[in-house]
Amino acid sequence: MKDPAFPFYAQDFLVGTLHMTCEETGAYIKLLAYQWVNLGIPKQRVGIIIGTGWENVWQSIRDKFIEKNGVFYNQRLELEREKRARFKQKQSENGKKGGRPKKDTSITNDTAINPPLTQKKPLENESEYEKENNNEYEKEGTGEKTVAHPYATEAFAQQWQAWKNYRATEHNFYYRSPQSEQAALSELGTLSGGSEADAIAIMHQSMSKGWKGFFELKTNEQSRAPSRKGKTQYSNDFKRKIAEGLQSR
Repeated sequence: MKDPAFPFYAQDFLVGTLHMTCEETGAYIKLLAYQWVNLGIPKQRVGIIIGTGWENVWQSIRDKFIEKNGVFYNQRLELEREKRARFKQKQSENGKKGGRPKKDTSITNDTAINPPLTQKKPLENESEYEKENNNEYEKEGTGEKTVAHPYATEAFAQQWQAWKNYRATEHNFYYRSPQSEQAALSELGTLSGGSEADAIAIMHQSMSKGWKGFFELKTNEQSRAPSRKGKTQYSNDFKRKIAEGLQSR
């Protein structure tokens, strides 16, 4: 039986479609839905699915898909299909074994009411699929909890996450260790010259161009805000991480 639904990550989707018009976004969602139901999008069906004026719309969203043997696919969507399939398989295996393990009834009432400080509390309303899916990303080694950002702000943290989502979606790339992610952050900090705004602009530049790495801002982008250089200080945690890296060489 085909899975009738696929996960929709609102923030990831918004970041990846900010440059699109409403018409392009609607066509993109429609193609994703068609791919999910039909396991792919035949090349000759693209124009029929999008409808009138499809050529211009398709050119704007073409880079969201790869082609294989005359069929288009969005790679991120197929990754989600695989994750859901693994999750359902695991659930089936657990069912054959009699379901999930029973809770330990020997736990005292005091422990149940006041769990140890080291015990992790699950997210409220978190589904079993979400737990499993989150574990998959942890296994991929994003290293989010062990790297230091050059700029200790929520804005930079959100943009860095958007960059990692872009690399995963567009290039099927994940940082496999905290060390590799920290090296990328160090490169970005160097290119930005101490300016958080320039660091974010560099990430946006790479995402808009479809690039896999970071490059200095174009001349016209640099000239828009030259006074920002050097005004933003690196976070102390980031400087400590860099120092540790240099000492280990």
